[in-house]
Formats: sequence, C-alpha cells, structure tokens
Amino acid sequence: MIAPHSGRSLSGIRVIDVSRVLAGPLCGQMLADMGADVIKVEAPTGDENRQWAPIADDGESCNFMSVNRGKRGITLNLKDPEGRQVLYALLEQADVLLYSFLPGTAATLGIDPAMLRERFPRLVICGISAFGAQGELADRPGYDALFQAFSGIMSFTGERNGGPVRSGVSFVDMTTGILAYSGVLTALMGREQTQQGTLVHASLLETAVFLLGYHGVGWLSTGALPRREGSGLWSLVPYQVFACQDGEVLTGALNDSTWRRLCRCVGRPDLENDPDLATNAGRLARRDEVIDEFKRIFASGTVAEWMARLEAGGVPIAPLHTIAQALTHPQSLANDMVVEVDSGNGAPLKLLGTGFKVGAGPHHSPRRPPRLGEHADEILRDIAGLSAERIQALRARGVV
Repeated sequence: MIAPHSGRSLSGIRVIDVSRVLAGPLCGQMLADMGADVIKVEAPTGDENRQWAPIADDGESCNFMSVNRGKRGITLNLKDPEGRQVLYALLEQADVLLYSFLPGTAATLGIDPAMLRERFPRLVICGISAFGAQGELADRPGYDALFQAFSGIMSFTGERNGGPVRSGVSFVDMTTGILAYSGVLTALMGREQTQQGTLVHASLLETAVFLLGYHGVGWLSTGALPRREGSGLWSLVPYQVFACQDGEVLTGALNDSTWRRLCRCVGRPDLENDPDLATNAGRLARRDEVIDEFKRIFASGTVAEWMARLEAGGVPIAPLHTIAQALTHPQSLANDMVVEVDSGNGAPLKLLGTGFKVGAGPHHSPRRPPRLGEHADEILRDIAGLSAERIQALRARGVV
C-alpha cells in the first residue's frame, strides 16, 4: 500500500532495476528517493556507464553516480540459467521491474514481458527502449543525441547561420526516466484497484516527439517549421541572451505588455511608441533591427545593473550562469538541489537533488550509489532466501 503525503511515500515498494545507462537508472533513483527499496542488478562487468567520464577521485563514474543513489547493488549473470532463477526469486518479492534491453536480448536474458506477466501477475514491468515497443525500428538501439536528431529537435537548435547543435544535457534520456517514473506510479495506483500489475513502456523516441510540444502542434496545425535562432526563439522578438559589459543575461518580451515594460526599463520610449513594433508580429518582421538595437543597449551596462533595472520593472531576466554558479547559488541550495550522502570513506558525497518534493521530506535517499555487487550477500540471503552455501556456490560459478 502506498502511503500518502510523505517524503517516503514508496516505503514498502521493492524495485528490481536491471536497466542500464541513464533513463532506467534515473527512474530507479527517483523511486529510491521516495522510499522504495531499489535493487540494482548489473552484469558481472557492470553497467556500461560506470566507465564513462568524468571519473571522480575515488574511481567512480560521475555519470553512474548521478542516477544510482539510494540503491543496493548485486551482479547477476543472466545469460546463465541459474542467474535467471536468482532473478525470478527476487521478482517473487518485488513490486516493480525496470529493464532497458532490446526485445531479443530481453528474451535471451529471461526478461520476456508476456512470460513475466503470467508468472508474476502483481508485478509492474517497465520496459525502456530506444524506438518504442511497436514498429519496424523497435529492435534498434539508440542514444540521446540520436533522438535529438531523429525527432527534429536538433533541426531548429543552433545559431541561425550555423549547423544543428546537440543540447549540452542528455534531456531525452533524462526525461524518458521521468516519464517512466510517472508510468510506474500510475501502474502502482492502478494495482491498488485491480490487484494486478501491468506493462509500462517508455522510449527515447516517444519522449523526444512528446517534447516537441507547441513546435510539433504548430506544424500539425499550420505547417510552420521552427528555425534556428541561437539563444533566441523563432516565434518571439526579443527573447534571447544579450552580452553585457561583464557577462550575459537572458531576457526579452514574452508578450506585448512586457515589451512596453522592457522599453521603459532600458530608457527607450521611441521603441515603445513605434507602432510597427507594438505587436510581436511587427517585431518579428523587423527581427534583425530589434535584436541589433538591444545588443547595443545591453552592452552599455553590467549584469548587475540590468538585473536590478529589469527586475524592478517587472521584466523576466536571468544571468547566464556556469554550472558552478548554478550549483552554488543560494536559491538552488535553498531548494535542496545539492544533497549530501555518506560516501563510505568519511567524506560527504555531493549529488543533485530530485526535481520535485513530497510533503516535509526527506526528499532523497541517504544511501550512496552502490559499488559493483556491493550488497550481493544480503540481497541473496534476505530477499532471494538463499543459504550461505548456495551463495558461495553461485560465486564459484561466476553467476554472482
């Protein structure tokens, strides 16, 4: 039963996470942050993102650490029949299975959804794929940047006279993990009514197309295709990054009333009173002229000066931060977006907080990401119910 109104709302829920890389592991981490007991199951060689840079001083991958907080870890050779039997023993005691294998690989490893649904009827099974569960490309692998290209997102990302640009963050992967989390919670809520588990599927393709948002609806409704405008937006003027004397800010006019306030804040009544610029349509027609003028305006002052003036005038504005500035900003810290867990070596390990909060907290698991196979003995003993002799025999055969 899911307890309401608590930062540990998923206490009592057990998750077996055999997913890899980013999307599935992020879903598992969010479940762990909300109180679920998440068992990270890896191949004997480990999740591939344990090898990805940057590598911390203790030899752990920052990539791996970013999406595996709060989990206990075990290795299982699922290519071995005995390894699959151990997995099934864990699933007997589980509520959720997360996996991210291609259909053929999943079947080879004993993770066939149809078979699992029959054997474990209360289990919520969440599969995460590249191209979705249906269609001729369903058995193809894929990664984040591929879907920034495939979905069309990359076609309108970049400078106007430059080529397409990949986003600096793996937002397709990460959002897929968030959507998978939503799907798992929806399925768990449904199970409270039906007493039956179900299948949940999320994919990088579906996420990327979903994230087209109003750009996608705009094409469906009008045939309009967005174009590259750098830090700006093809449909609004002005709204982009402007260089100041000592840094950069992002600001602009999201509507016509904000345009008027912006003109007053920068001391340009002539722009406010120009009837051709009174509407966004008019400003779009004179985009280059308007942008060039505001580049000159913002270059005449400092970031602090423009921040003070525009904030006082009710115009949205933000400084262009580095990651270091964002993660040390008092507002980020006040909202628990940098959290500490025990690293195991006496020093705190700093990680990113979860992007939502439930009740009074706690809002993240205190457990650090697991080292490869770290909790195998306790998991095999306490959950799978294996004896010490059986565990030793499985180790000797390389199953765990």
